[in-house]
Amino acid sequence: MKNTVVIASTKSSHFVTKPRRNAHTRLFDSDMAPATIDDDIDTVIEYPETAQSRLEYISPKTGRPVTEFQYRVYDACRQIPKGSFTTYKAMADFLATGPRAVGNALSKNPFCPLPIPCHRVVTSDYYIGGFSGDTTSLIFFKKAKLEKEGLRFDDKGFVAASLQQRQVFNGFCE
Repeated sequence: MKNTVVIASTKSSHFVTKPRRNAHTRLFDSDMAPATIDDDIDTVIEYPETAQSRLEYISPKTGRPVTEFQYRVYDACRQIPKGSFTTYKAMADFLATGPRAVGNALSKNPFCPLPIPCHRVVTSDYYIGGFSGDTTSLIFFKKAKLEKEGLRFDDKGFVAASLQQRQVFNGFCE
């Protein structure tokens, strides 16, 4: 049970075991890559700047208004410079929230690739993570965008060790 999480149920006497997600069990499977890869890092989507335009904006991705929290996440993400990356945890720490909440907001980002470069956010162990709410085929879009900006990955989907400390961004400000 070295890499196993045991979950006990209080309503029954059985146990469920499942593999623990960690750097040793995740693989970046190139067989999952789509036939066409979107590596666009230049298209700029109009971003609502005023409080009124933010209230009126309806996301074409969800058909719903963008929430105040989502705008806070997007405003932080907007600060990550081209050629750099940050982690969901670093953003969460800056915003005083959780990494999953940041990831959930970024999965709904209707302003990608610019001005909200959500592709520049990876997991805290420098794994590429998901893209647009997908953790399989669409991560190849994220990888292509980041490679076009100068980042490199190993064959398992982790930011190249030589770039991990050099290009990580943690300079968020209000």
